[in-house]
Amino acid sequence: MKRSATVIFSFLLFVQYSFGQADTVLSRYRQYLFSTTAVASNIMQMATSLNSKGQWNDINYQDNERGSWKPLIHLKRINNLALAYANPQSPFYQQASIKQSIDLALNHWIEKRYKCINWWHNEIGVPQQMRDIIILLGSKLSVTQHAGALEVLGQYQVQNNSTGANLTWSADLGLHYGLLTNNSALVQKCRDLLIGEIKITTGDGVQPDYSFHQHGKRLQMYQYGGAFLRENIRLAWELRGTSWAYPKDRINLLSDFILKGWQWMTRGINTVPGTMDRSASRKDALHGADIRALLPYFIDLVAENKKEIVAIAGHQNGEGALNGFRYYPYSDFAAYQQNGFSFFVKTISVRTSSTESINSENLKGHLLNSGDGYLINNGQEYFNLMPVWNWEFLPGITAFRGADKMKRQSFAGSVSDGKRGFSSMDYILTDKEGKASISAKKSWFFNEGKVVCLVAGLKGIKVDSAYTVMDQCRWNGNVTANKKNNVLVEGNHLFDQLKWVHHGSFVYVPLGNATAMIQTHAVSGKWTDINTSESDSTVQDKIFMPVLLHNDISAEQSFGYILAYCKTLGEAMRIAKRPGCTIIRNDSLCQSALFTDGTLMAAFFHAGSVNFSKHRLSVNKPCLIMINGNRLYASDPQQINDSIMVQFNDKIFQIQLPDHGFSTEGILLK
Repeated sequence: MKRSATVIFSFLLFVQYSFGQADTVLSRYRQYLFSTTAVASNIMQMATSLNSKGQWNDINYQDNERGSWKPLIHLKRINNLALAYANPQSPFYQQASIKQSIDLALNHWIEKRYKCINWWHNEIGVPQQMRDIIILLGSKLSVTQHAGALEVLGQYQVQNNSTGANLTWSADLGLHYGLLTNNSALVQKCRDLLIGEIKITTGDGVQPDYSFHQHGKRLQMYQYGGAFLRENIRLAWELRGTSWAYPKDRINLLSDFILKGWQWMTRGINTVPGTMDRSASRKDALHGADIRALLPYFIDLVAENKKEIVAIAGHQNGEGALNGFRYYPYSDFAAYQQNGFSFFVKTISVRTSSTESINSENLKGHLLNSGDGYLINNGQEYFNLMPVWNWEFLPGITAFRGADKMKRQSFAGSVSDGKRGFSSMDYILTDKEGKASISAKKSWFFNEGKVVCLVAGLKGIKVDSAYTVMDQCRWNGNVTANKKNNVLVEGNHLFDQLKWVHHGSFVYVPLGNATAMIQTHAVSGKWTDINTSESDSTVQDKIFMPVLLHNDISAEQSFGYILAYCKTLGEAMRIAKRPGCTIIRNDSLCQSALFTDGTLMAAFFHAGSVNFSKHRLSVNKPCLIMINGNRLYASDPQQINDSIMVQFNDKIFQIQLPDHGFSTEGILLK
């Protein structure tokens, strides 16, 4: 009997302890919502515009949109009202009129239980909103409201095949449902699912190079990856110090994900379409890297990395910048960061997937991931420019009228020492039927604050002419071309020989004689043209687009151009006169550039050699080689895990190339 009594007493203590932990975690989440979510500016308008049925007249409750499902706006507004009512710092704190509106709208939803044809809204989007409403209002809900709201939250489902962000969303909901219903076993189960997904994987989730994939081999850094990061940092903060706390090794992995991946694919809070696939067609998406509100909570978890996290916060506030080059071979993505600017390029190979267009999103993005490259200085270059873009002329691509999709090849990769490097790809672009095409070799060399873009062996099949887009960004300030006083007005400007063009903080310098069209136009468009879930209002903006024109490509053509950051027109003219690099070779066998600091970069598409500065470099197989000082770096752009023989002058090296396209450590040449 004594033993039974002891067991019962111990069980009651455990239950009491678990309940106490649950209250702590829920209280922390409530405080998190107060601290990270601003009270909406239109609270009174929301509260007073409900009709007698508890609906808002401007919401289409019969909407069947799979993406931005309109009835969800109803719950988001209740959530906004609940935050304004519950937050002691709000001017609407515990105002009776606000509570009346909440009750009317909440009772309507609980009665109607609207459903979407897209499972995500029913099992994740709707329960997320209801979870927050329950936690914000707490005891202010009636018994009937609390029960009904819990039933709606209970719509969540942790699917057996869920991975990455989808699993994180679902398990997060299950954990909070368990906390709200005093089900400690469910809390433990969902917590274990959450930490089990914080891992290095080649499926959906954090890749070995710290990029993030979802929906197959697609880079989804700031959409699905953003949800994965934000939810897990919040959850780790909520659960700290409890029996459900995240293990230190999982928190360290989240830290590595931020430091080695997240911060490198963005300039401050400004990222580019190549990091987020179809989500680039969403308004404000290019600010998806903004985690400033989250960083103080993360510092609580990784105090040992406080200096690095504070630096990220500074960068996102526009203070300072990263400096160096990073390549993500699992995602075919390169980032070159400098004090004055950042350049990002998204290539593609047989190892990565083309961009997706589902749920009526990304309706024009069929050429995304086709070597599109983006220059960012102040962050306004591309932000919310997507509705007015000409999507057939994405920045950096080489294409032709009627081009539809990339024919993915095995040769795509990069080599780097962390400070400088380059990316190359075998480039074939076809029309929709696959009958007409262009092919070329493309390389982007990054060093000394410059981007050298080379295109070699451009040739068309059933295609007479092609074009290379040096940029397509927001027109902001003077556009000056070839001569100091030649400021371009609005219109199309054809140049038989474009020597240079300066706009904003950048100069664009074609190598050799270049025929080009520079477009400076006021343009208009609609978000619904690229994403039917977005606004149908007309957007007006201005575009600057310098385009190299390639005629008669039945015979191979090779050319290139330089992109450089410059503060003044005079500096732009000096760079155009002395670009600071020499093109050693640019043909379909090899592309190579030599910089003033002595760095050689060479993309060998076949066995071959280059001569530079009284040196000779030869290789016996396709590879990427960079020589800086007395060190050689190499990588395998085909990822066939092979070894190569490199001859540098009279010395021969047998080099085993690293797996998965990573670069070798610096190999001493002398």
